[in-house]
This record gives sequence, structure tokens and C-alpha cells, in this order.
Amino acid sequence: MDETQWDIQEVKHLKKKQLVQYNIVMLLLFVLFGYFSEKGNSSLLFGVFCVLLWIIVAITLYTLMTGKPIGTKTSRRVQVFDRNRLGEKRWKRRNITETVIISVISVLITILLFVKDFNSVSLDFSIAAFPFIGAWIGYNIGEIIRMNNL
Repeated sequence: MDETQWDIQEVKHLKKKQLVQYNIVMLLLFVLFGYFSEKGNSSLLFGVFCVLLWIIVAITLYTLMTGKPIGTKTSRRVQVFDRNRLGEKRWKRRNITETVIISVISVLITILLFVKDFNSVSLDFSIAAFPFIGAWIGYNIGEIIRMNNL
């Protein structure tokens, strides 16, 4: 589909729906993070985080290699719109950058998981939650600004 054929209001609606879905997942992760940090099972928390990162790497790699987006129906339609809007070259460059960054982070977290003894690490949920909440708020603000710029 060409960008001129897209209904911008529909795309804004889809992006809002996607943002709500993202916030539900983040809320679930936040609750799980709080639960595991309070129960003192740090190695399980970091292990789950590591597995989630590798799943994200696999999804971004698959999308990059095949050009087929993975996700909910809403997510796939938004990704197709973004690809059409950016153009093939910029879309591919952005996806390569995203895949490399997430892959490097995943490798580092995996190495840390095997080298560091996380069972001896105690997490203070109230302090550890600030970066998580900050990233969450920053993502929401960025998405809202991008929606308004359409």
C-alpha cells in the first residue's frame, strides 16, 4: 500500500491501540519485576529478562530477513505503515540498527547471567523501579509525539 492510500486517522487509532497493548504488557512486566524482587529470586528475574530479550532479537531478525512483521494484527499493520512511510532503505537501516543494539544487550546480559551470582544480589524494588518507570514514561511520551506528528 502506498502512503497516500493510508487513512491517517486509522493509523493514529492503530498506534493508540498498540500503545495500550504495550502499556498492558509493561504493567504485567512491572508487577512480575516487583514480585520477584520482593521474593528475593534475582537470578530467575534476570533469567526471564534474558529470555525475553532473546525472543525480541529473534523477532527483529526474522522481520529483517523476511520483511514480514510479527505481532498482533494491529502491530503488523503499524509496521507495514511505518515501512511504507520510511521507505525501504531507511526502514532496513533502522531495523539493522535495532537488531544490532538489542543483540549486543542480549549477549551482555547473557554473559552477566553466567558470570555473576545473582542469588547473592538483593534488589530494592523502590529504587530499582525508577529506571523502569522512567523508560516507560519516556516511551509513552515519544509515541504520543510521533502520533501527533502524523
